[in-house]
Amino acid sequence: MSLLTAALLIAGGVFVGSGAASKAPATTAVGAAQMAAAPGAYPVGLRKFSFARGKDRPLPTTVWYPAKGRRSKGKAQSDATPAAGQFPLLLWSHGFYSNPQMQESVTRFLAEAGYVVVAPAYPFTKKDGPKFNKLDVPNQATDASYVISQMLKPGNPLAASIDDDRMGAIGHSGGGTTTNWLFTGKRDPRLKVGVMLAGRPTSTYQGEPVPLLFVHGDKDPVVAYSQGRESYGKDPWPKAFLTIKGGEHGAGTGDAELGHTQAMATILDFLLWGLNGDDAARLRLEKDATLAGVTQFEQVGVYSANTTTSTTTTTAAAATASATGKALERAGSAAG
Repeated sequence: MSLLTAALLIAGGVFVGSGAASKAPATTAVGAAQMAAAPGAYPVGLRKFSFARGKDRPLPTTVWYPAKGRRSKGKAQSDATPAAGQFPLLLWSHGFYSNPQMQESVTRFLAEAGYVVVAPAYPFTKKDGPKFNKLDVPNQATDASYVISQMLKPGNPLAASIDDDRMGAIGHSGGGTTTNWLFTGKRDPRLKVGVMLAGRPTSTYQGEPVPLLFVHGDKDPVVAYSQGRESYGKDPWPKAFLTIKGGEHGAGTGDAELGHTQAMATILDFLLWGLNGDDAARLRLEKDATLAGVTQFEQVGVYSANTTTSTTTTTAAAATASATGKALERAGSAAG
């Protein structure tokens, strides 16, 4: 282990790969019906904003979003015209010593599936920041809520593309912990779903129940698997936990890593259910999440009769599911 790697492990929360040598199976976890229904993924646009919550909290924010036109070899097109309609917003939080661009394979993937992915760079945990402070994470949750409000303001060029009744948060490592804060001590009541990859526990869950998904490698050397389990155990709401067996800190986030396809399929199913009330996505969660010897899926309350939500029209849900299927197909082809 290099001195740099050791330093990052001690600091905690840095984005590192799982180290798995095997590639994820192509489309094992993807439902056949979902795949057959997909006419095409969205092209992706990219915009950058210079938000700030005070002089000492600059929040340069990158946004990936569904755009008009044709996809250009999977690359995001700067300032592209947004696709017609309104889309769910996902607030993406990066890990320690990272930034949104370093995790673009995931943020762009989500945008292709039909989400406006809003990703601020946090002032005291981002890569190449002037001063690192891992204790600043609770403040990052307040930053995240502030950035959401800025995106929804009249005059923001993407405000009309966002459905403010369908918003969620997702993050990895320190960003997973930031996401957890958004449902506990820094609760943002506008958020209807949360996804935490390799995050730590924070405080007591607060507010109206919303579904939360936890993803963690059971060999994570940076954020212990037990910490993810602790967060899951404290959550009193409908919830699911995806274990990536043998997965380290980047488990589920790297295109070529074992369990990646299952993680992406699970996340997209969970978002479709949590934000669109898509019952078919809820019911296929366990199948899409599970690959013998690689992943393990568990849930509490997800399959209860009273957990189905209804937050959007059938037409909107079908459109999002359609783009989701194509995005999963692309991810599976790339990883296979």
